[in-house]
Amino acid sequence: MEESEFYELVEKWKNMEYNSAAEKADASKFYDEHIFPYVKKAFINDEKNLQPKKYDGLILPLGYSPEPLILSILAIKPDRVGLLYTPETEKLLSRIQDETQYGFDKLHKRKIDGSSTVDVYEAIMTLYDEWKRPENIAVDITGGKKSMVGGAAMAGAALGADIFYVDNKKFTQGKPEPCTEFLSLLDNPYTVFGNLEVEKARDIYNRHDYTGAQRIFNQLEKEVGDPNQTVVYNAYGSLCAAYEAWDNLDIGKARNYITQLLEILEQYSRLTGLSQLHLAQDHLKQQEIALECLLTFLKDQDLALESPNGFHFAFTLYHNALRRESQGKRDIACLILYRLLEWIGQQRLNTHEIKTRKPDYSNFDEEELFHKYINKQKEVYKDSDRSKLPSPIGLIDGYFVLHALNDEIVKDLEWDKFRSQIEARNQSIYAHGMKMIDGNSFKAFKSTVVEQFKKAQVIAEINADEFNKQHKFIAPLP
Repeated sequence: MEESEFYELVEKWKNMEYNSAAEKADASKFYDEHIFPYVKKAFINDEKNLQPKKYDGLILPLGYSPEPLILSILAIKPDRVGLLYTPETEKLLSRIQDETQYGFDKLHKRKIDGSSTVDVYEAIMTLYDEWKRPENIAVDITGGKKSMVGGAAMAGAALGADIFYVDNKKFTQGKPEPCTEFLSLLDNPYTVFGNLEVEKARDIYNRHDYTGAQRIFNQLEKEVGDPNQTVVYNAYGSLCAAYEAWDNLDIGKARNYITQLLEILEQYSRLTGLSQLHLAQDHLKQQEIALECLLTFLKDQDLALESPNGFHFAFTLYHNALRRESQGKRDIACLILYRLLEWIGQQRLNTHEIKTRKPDYSNFDEEELFHKYINKQKEVYKDSDRSKLPSPIGLIDGYFVLHALNDEIVKDLEWDKFRSQIEARNQSIYAHGMKMIDGNSFKAFKSTVVEQFKKAQVIAEINADEFNKQHKFIAPLP
């Protein structure tokens, strides 16, 4: 086939429809019959892919794409081949055998559990022993799931095997761009095994275990030999450290790590591995601003009640509670939401120049204020032994005072429901009782807090979308 004719076929294949299962099958068949034979010939005729070293054996885990394995076997030309397959990929074995022309005596098959890194590792070790521990052995980690890649990389590293990978310049229609494939001998298994560790870090990170994710990135930073990857892992470690500190309300530490991360992004503006973080750079800058604002509250806590900046504290509490809820930690989430509800009352009282720690009612008609306050308290609790306005002001007392002040935050408040949900929270194990918060109780309490929080945002006329964006932890992982 002429080169021009081949690329005409490639264009035809690229333009095929992929909408239905039948169309995908037709495109795959066209690739197998018209594209791959030329790819295979070009690959093995490229001297850069042919290995001068003679290998006694080559072991490869098999995924859903047999083509890279075929290319690897034909280029490396080992004395024997070990294929690790799953029940789902068993049907591909015959094609590999046909296209490589390795007979049954030279092609050794092992069925594995593709989800078990240990099973893959043990299968390679067993083959190695059965082959009488040959001196020169290679492992190809191109095929299979991350768990298979990880097991194969670990086994290859333990055996001192050469580890190969069939790479390519880009993908088209779910396959490598034809004739961009090349065989790569990896200097360090962590260059690919690191992908498995990143996968673990991503999973842990998404469960808000930022310490665990940071530990993985720190380890990768130490192990990987590529200086660019070292920068990438350092950057992601900084992100994890920042969010872990923010989660723990260690605001100074969180700000320092976000600043450190932004400095890395400025210094390495063209590093491909940081592309996801570069896309989130403006978001991270806004989070740095939020943290700077939160730092001012440590110097003067009254500033946390001012509008609009005080809402940074409120949104930090709110998103912290959402993360605890997603982890199934309802009692802790409830504790944080209670603090948010308390802040809402404090913030509204602050607009009337009343501080909850040591309230001064002298700017008001105290007798009238007390009358409204005590009547609402008696209405809700059916009794009261109060003889004066509260000092200091607790959470629910604060809302009674706000009622007396005719504040908008208590307009249309369902007081009986409000009281019962506060009492349910007070009986939780993280408050004054020994009960665990059940799902329904948590949902009801959260609903009340969120309703009051939204009302506070409307009254203060703040940009809730911007505050949410600044305080929601993002996941721009590689």
